[in-house]
Amino acid sequence: MARKADPDRAIAALFAPASVRDDLFALFALNGELARIAEQVSEPGLGAIRLQWWRDALERAEAGEATGHPVADAFGDVLARRNLSRERIAGLIDARSFDIGETVMPDTRTLDAYLFDTTGGLFALAAEIVGAEGENQSLIAQAAGQAYGRVRVMRSLPALAAKGRTYLAADALEKAGTAPADIFGGNTTPGLIALLGDMREEARASLQEARFHLRGAGMKGTGLDAAGQTAYLPLALVEPYLKALAKVKDPLHDIARINPLTRLWCLMRAR
Repeated sequence: MARKADPDRAIAALFAPASVRDDLFALFALNGELARIAEQVSEPGLGAIRLQWWRDALERAEAGEATGHPVADAFGDVLARRNLSRERIAGLIDARSFDIGETVMPDTRTLDAYLFDTTGGLFALAAEIVGAEGENQSLIAQAAGQAYGRVRVMRSLPALAAKGRTYLAADALEKAGTAPADIFGGNTTPGLIALLGDMREEARASLQEARFHLRGAGMKGTGLDAAGQTAYLPLALVEPYLKALAKVKDPLHDIARINPLTRLWCLMRAR
């Protein structure tokens, strides 16, 4: 389930210590189940019910009760054994309220907050699972979430646009001289091309910031330890994806991809 929901993170987890791999798979599978809710419900009210079910199910599973859902049971076991941030987990679930209730990201600030709770939250929780030790962990998770998250937003653009949804910020679209209606109509405007170029540069800047803190700014004794850095291995795929995105001719119809062997090589080299 983790491989299907997020193959990049699932493969990266294979490079983590064996003692934490199953817990990482449970985390990524949980995120995949939460992300699928928007595709499974026909109205926001039903989505809200699903989200509440997950809150209740994880609480029951942590207490040792079988929920009947393999992901809830598996992650409940993780919660029972590890002192994970309940605030991060709540943010991971709560953020999906946007998926089921909105079709357009209203502004850049909201996008940043969404990526902080979802993509950044996943990095932070993965770091907790592997027992990361080091400084500036909150800053690392935030920057990593912005970098990796923006790549995911741009890569998902064709699939979501076809369903009448977009995570591109409305204020950024307006500033670029385009609009959600253009995206939903399949109209690739010069403004959209320019906006995506700006987003790629923003992702690179966030990637540099994350790496800066991961390595401890070159100062001995700072940054994350080796185990902690395995939680951030997916960052090795940001630059390859950015290059692939830059080569896409029509961002509303073509999905940027990288060769599976390239993906594996990038993760191996980063490890």
